[in-house]
Amino acid sequence: MICLGFSTSAFGHGLGGEMLPPTTIGDRDATLSIDVSPSTFDPNNPENFVTLRLFDSNTEAIIEHVTFILELKKDGERIFRYMFHDELGNLNFRVISDNSDKISVDGTQEPLLGGWMRGNDGTLTLTGPIFTSGGLYEYKVEVLTVDFDDNVLDQRVELEGAISIADVKTFEVTDNKNQSHDVQVISYFDTISEFDFDSNKMSFSMPFDWNQDLEQLSVIHEEVRVPNTFGEFLSTKYNSYANGVLLPDEVVTIDDYSFDDRTVHMTIYRELIKEIKEEALKTSDSKIDFSIETSDSVKFPLEFATPDYRFKVFLSWEPETIRAGEETTFFVDFDELFSAKTKRLAEYDLSVIQNDEEIYKKHLTGNINSDTPNSHSITFAPEHSGSANIFFSNIDGNSLSKGNFIIVIEPQANSQQSKSLESQEIPIWIKNNAGWWANNSIDDETFVQGIQFLIKQNILQVLSITTQESNSNEIPSWIKNNAGWWASDQLDDETFVQGIQYLIKNGIIVVN
Repeated sequence: MICLGFSTSAFGHGLGGEMLPPTTIGDRDATLSIDVSPSTFDPNNPENFVTLRLFDSNTEAIIEHVTFILELKKDGERIFRYMFHDELGNLNFRVISDNSDKISVDGTQEPLLGGWMRGNDGTLTLTGPIFTSGGLYEYKVEVLTVDFDDNVLDQRVELEGAISIADVKTFEVTDNKNQSHDVQVISYFDTISEFDFDSNKMSFSMPFDWNQDLEQLSVIHEEVRVPNTFGEFLSTKYNSYANGVLLPDEVVTIDDYSFDDRTVHMTIYRELIKEIKEEALKTSDSKIDFSIETSDSVKFPLEFATPDYRFKVFLSWEPETIRAGEETTFFVDFDELFSAKTKRLAEYDLSVIQNDEEIYKKHLTGNINSDTPNSHSITFAPEHSGSANIFFSNIDGNSLSKGNFIIVIEPQANSQQSKSLESQEIPIWIKNNAGWWANNSIDDETFVQGIQFLIKQNILQVLSITTQESNSNEIPSWIKNNAGWWASDQLDDETFVQGIQYLIKNGIIVVN
């Protein structure tokens, strides 16, 4: 006879998985972990794997001959409730999600209680409408037997929690240079919609019942993944909002773990949700309108933990704007985790990588666990303007003690170098004019009008050129020659532009 004894609830939103607090089974403490892999919803890949693992909390030894009842719900509606059994206590089954009317189970059944087990081919598969969208999935696990198939617990153990299947959507945005970027928004709570990007702000919405029992809620977690080429949206600080309510700074964290993109996390815990509820309800009671924007202020330091959890690394720099051609001093702190934090020296490698090319590298020795940060100055060349990765590796000689920050190198100030015309949409008549002018088919005034068009359209940038007085308004013959050669592609853009800059600098072409 199976009797209902006690239940242990652990309300938490695991991101694709969760490990529950220890609970007592017989004379020992046991821990249950549940995982779903992959933990993202992909309509093009309906296959997921679910793993339940019961183990001794003290020794981490697997508890064998476990019979589970697993119930899965979403939005309060039951998806399934099945009994499972595994001889090794490490239950793993495959889920194939589709839009059919019911769920089918492919496996064998344990003879004593009838729990589903792996079949002769070693697999156990559930097929049907299971993980049909991203969002929060609540589960309840009941442990019926342990150690032996017929060792039915007098006190059934019940465990509850929730896991999140990430809803991932990709949006194309256009920056202020008319370049497009793919931005990913990942929701670990529910599906997202109404995405918009305007200047320095991204916004999107998610269904949310503000009148629900918020005590059953743990956290709402959203991510925005920004490619490292999207310099306009790479900031040291972001402001975040929910239904127009400005959220505290600690809601947003920056994660540059990838060389290819930055992940901006928005993590809103239950107490904050309760705190802003009254104000949020003025906008909507059925959804959260999120927005995140770059901040004009700077937030230092940036930080990351190394993959081996040996160090936490903090980075700041001055001046706040990293600009090509100007010296930037970087300040880095290494804080040793899980140690006595004794002050000492350690070696490490510092490199800067841009477009998969190492543009700077140096082997250094610096302070660990010190109140005084290590400082290092770098001057980036003009051609290195744009986003880059500053990479710390081999910290204290450990290959796994490494990490990455994304930085933006602004173009050189007061540069007399024009934009490359190759990347611009140059009207064909401009080059035609240059050729005709070189052949005296059109006059100086018509040619100058074409150059002024380039300047007004921001194709040719000359803001930094200081005009000088000239004794002559005549255009030198060598510039006419240059124009002819440029029109016939015998001269590159840069050399031609230098000639135009000469005309402006000497007041022959007047720029208002």
